[in-house]
Amino acid sequence: MKKMMKYQLKDLLLGYFVYALIMILLTAVVSVISINYSNVNVSVNGNGFSSVIFCFVVTISIYKEHCQLALQNSISRKDFFRSTICVITIISFMCALLDVLLRVISQVSLFSAGTNNFSLSSFVFLFYPKFLERSNEAFVIAVGFFMSFFICLMFAVLGLLIAGIYLRLPKKFRTVYCVALPIAFCGLLPGISAIAFFSPGPVRRFAEFLLKIMNTLDIMGTASGSPFRGMLTFTVVSVIMTGICYRILRKTDMV
Repeated sequence: MKKMMKYQLKDLLLGYFVYALIMILLTAVVSVISINYSNVNVSVNGNGFSSVIFCFVVTISIYKEHCQLALQNSISRKDFFRSTICVITIISFMCALLDVLLRVISQVSLFSAGTNNFSLSSFVFLFYPKFLERSNEAFVIAVGFFMSFFICLMFAVLGLLIAGIYLRLPKKFRTVYCVALPIAFCGLLPGISAIAFFSPGPVRRFAEFLLKIMNTLDIMGTASGSPFRGMLTFTVVSVIMTGICYRILRKTDMV
């Protein structure tokens, strides 16, 4: 397992450092412009989502190649899976650190230029205004780090699940799966959500009923203003998907 983990880390860290360097340089350039030209409003949008996308795409791309390599070197599927989970946890942790670093650079630009180019809180804390009101900046950054970590980890495991299902399918259905997946997530789900909330009658009432249940249970902690509930939810979802991934891996032929 240690050899497999070392190989996976070496393979992924190169891509991570290239990605991190690009994001740091981009944020630094924008910060310099904001400091030197206060009348120019320049910002980098969506940099938090870039870490999520990086973790998601990386796990999809490495799954088959690394698993085949492990089996060819007589590494059990269990050890390969444990190694993969450890590696994506490390990468998610490092992506969360990068988000904190980018936030710090943004803060320096904000205070130096006196403009509102950068937000002091991460995007996710827009859903927790009560938490922002009663917490100091250091605590917000610390909680933001862990929130970013759990979100990145959840999407990394989701990438493993998608790749695992792909390899589990017969070859003749894989192309259909690749086409149907983005259509379902980017087209069907938003469309169904819009229909559910804007159509009159029982469909809308059912959607409102589901929202009331979620608000009462406060799964994400938005009602109580507690991001820790959200972290717990992300953790539970990640654990469930991890279990499904392992069951799929045990029954998958690497072809």
